[in-house]
Amino acid sequence: MKLLHFELKKMLFSKKFLYLMLILIAVVVLLFLRNVIFDTYVEKEERQRIEELEQVSQSNFRMHQQTLAQAPEDEEAQKLQQINGPLLDRLYELRTLITTEDWQYKLTVENEALAYIKEYKEEGGDFPLSYKEIDHRFALNEKLLEEDIRPEHDTYSKTLPNFMRMIVNLLVNFGAIIIILLLVGDIMSSEFENRSIQLLFMQPLKRTHIITSKFWTSIVSYIVTIGIILGAVVIAGLLFGEKGTFDYPVVMEKNNVITFLTVSEYITKALILVSVTIFMVISLTLFYSLLFKHTLSTLFVLLGTFLIGYGLTTFISWPTFAWFNPFQYLWPEEMILYQNDRAWYQGVLMTLLMTITFYFIARQKIK
Repeated sequence: MKLLHFELKKMLFSKKFLYLMLILIAVVVLLFLRNVIFDTYVEKEERQRIEELEQVSQSNFRMHQQTLAQAPEDEEAQKLQQINGPLLDRLYELRTLITTEDWQYKLTVENEALAYIKEYKEEGGDFPLSYKEIDHRFALNEKLLEEDIRPEHDTYSKTLPNFMRMIVNLLVNFGAIIIILLLVGDIMSSEFENRSIQLLFMQPLKRTHIITSKFWTSIVSYIVTIGIILGAVVIAGLLFGEKGTFDYPVVMEKNNVITFLTVSEYITKALILVSVTIFMVISLTLFYSLLFKHTLSTLFVLLGTFLIGYGLTTFISWPTFAWFNPFQYLWPEEMILYQNDRAWYQGVLMTLLMTITFYFIARQKIK
């Protein structure tokens, strides 16, 4: 217990930990300021997106006119032109509604345009939107209208819940792994490099307690880091942002059917998945540190392990494999949003078992 207390103090009061926390807080604040400043960019981006769709529709209109001029009885061209005409009208109207406060009417017009685009593609026309993009956007708009929730930009939102989701996305997509490796990547290997491990071996304590204290110090450091990041998000959102709602819908697929989860549900699941992955990373780091006794070697082998694990996840599509693959949560966003023939929690137990296994192997190794 004394060793754990010593390790915690050494970690949490170190300059490395302090500087890293200050950098992370600064990053959160800067990202929020970026969202505030980029209001005009969001409007410009939306205008550009609609204008690109307009140009495609106009090009299709001219193409169908030429076809009908040469072959007036071409039924396919007639049908496509009948669909493209009202689609172009909706896109014109949608462009005029970019700055409107009547977001309900704007979403209604956008869904009408999306319906025409889908019908146009089904009739054999070409349009630069996939069926998946159309269906997801249409379903989200319908849900927002049903719940009476104002739409928010995926990246540049100023509302607290949506901004928190963006930060959590950065964490789950390798951000948390990078942070934990910066914090504790050398927590054991540095003892060998500095030869301070000999001093620890000379103390009246069990060698296995060294691994235990390093392991729990790493976990506590991770929890404190996540708490500080989310605390910075909450403070920035409450002081300078908009209230928003944690019931904001997030589009997901479950067994190839579009459904929804709330922002709060998404954040909870994402933090659970990234946390079990971090626990596994910590136990692997301790094991490799004892094996190689050098920080760079340890990190290099860890990287190789992640690449192999991610490769297995990418190339093995067997549904049952998801129950036994501890590396599938290296990119957990996809595991949550696309639950086709699998569940988001399938690999949690195996990841925890791998964590415990390498933890006990490390305890035996240090003996």
